[in-house]
Amino acid sequence: MAYITELDGPALAAWARCAALRLEERSPEINRLNVFPIPDSDTGSNMAHTMQAAVSELSLLPQDATAAQVTSALTRGASAGARGNSGMVLAQVLRSLAESPRETLRGPEVTAALNRAFDLVHGAIAQPVEGTILSVLRAAAQAAAEHEELHRVVRAATEAAHRALARTPAQLPALKGSVDAGGQGLVVLLDALRDSLQAPTAEPHLEIMFSYQGDAERLKAAIAPLGTSLVMSPGEDHRSIVHIHSRRSGELIERAFGLGEVSNLRLEALPEHEEEERPGVIAVAPTGSMERLFQEAGAEVIAPGHRPHREAIVLPNGLSDVDSPATVPTKHLVEGIAALAVYNPELPQHEATQVMRETVAAMRTAAVDDPQEIAATCRELLREGGELVTLLLRPDVEVDAAALSEELGVELMAYRADNLATAAEIGVE
Repeated sequence: MAYITELDGPALAAWARCAALRLEERSPEINRLNVFPIPDSDTGSNMAHTMQAAVSELSLLPQDATAAQVTSALTRGASAGARGNSGMVLAQVLRSLAESPRETLRGPEVTAALNRAFDLVHGAIAQPVEGTILSVLRAAAQAAAEHEELHRVVRAATEAAHRALARTPAQLPALKGSVDAGGQGLVVLLDALRDSLQAPTAEPHLEIMFSYQGDAERLKAAIAPLGTSLVMSPGEDHRSIVHIHSRRSGELIERAFGLGEVSNLRLEALPEHEEEERPGVIAVAPTGSMERLFQEAGAEVIAPGHRPHREAIVLPNGLSDVDSPATVPTKHLVEGIAALAVYNPELPQHEATQVMRETVAAMRTAAVDDPQEIAATCRELLREGGELVTLLLRPDVEVDAAALSEELGVELMAYRADNLATAAEIGVE
């Protein structure tokens, strides 16, 4: 696959529009995650509003604007239109990109921006704690520093961010088993950046639907050149229901927001017959917190007893009898978590599968029915050594993870596991 080797002004503008669109689409999901520091359920809406304010500044730039001009415009828009704490944090992330005065950004500049973003966000938060967007930013910056090429920097940062996001429930009990909302928003931005590096840079073919209040004829004239199959029909309260197919979705949505009130925005991908599907990873997991954890770490999740519907590396996790050349023989969910943590999508599938199998083979695991036996089982598994204990706990089981980690003398990651068949699963690496 071919990748863009540097981010010029138009490429950065395309990323920003794509990111704004994705944040708008996923804002209800991110809002539901918003329980810390205040459960006001607005992190997704605030980040989407702030990113849209940033993107609105791009309309003032020439088509051939440099990276420095684009990032400066994004920072101005985000700073002026920031809404809530999460919006202010997002503005700091965009500011970090603007501090490079170059006409294009390559791998080292993106790495520097991620490190600068961490410093800015850390300084902007009155009481920084682990398990928030700070943890996700730090992991992304550290992973990026191990590479030079732009696409490798961004991919490493994005994968590390996904893994760090999946760890946030164990780091911050106040999240109540959910991942951090701000961290999720950051992952959306990084996902959009990773995807934008694939050449060619054209946006995917999308079916775009939304409700619009404003001058319908002005909207029609503005968006008709950007797509096909445009239909505008009357709805309730003098609104228009808009339906259009477009490969310029970011620009289209930006124009709609600039002309009137947009709501009920929905996007669906149209078939790309020539696009090759990446195999990826399919994990078998029960519904609830474990399903979300595997999804946030980058896997597609299927329910116990179901079989994969396509070719992929499969983690059965003791919940399916699937057996294929790309199956990693995980007998416990805790093994699946460890295997997914070392998955490298840039390796050929057979090599990535082998690395994951070796990781699982080196683990020592146990399922515990009696909560009183958890500490003793951890000590027994550590008799032959180990640096990390992963602990999955049924929701009704209470364990002081910090105290147990100190007692054992190793790092311990604890996760709430809905619908777990036993009181706990323990893995030692």
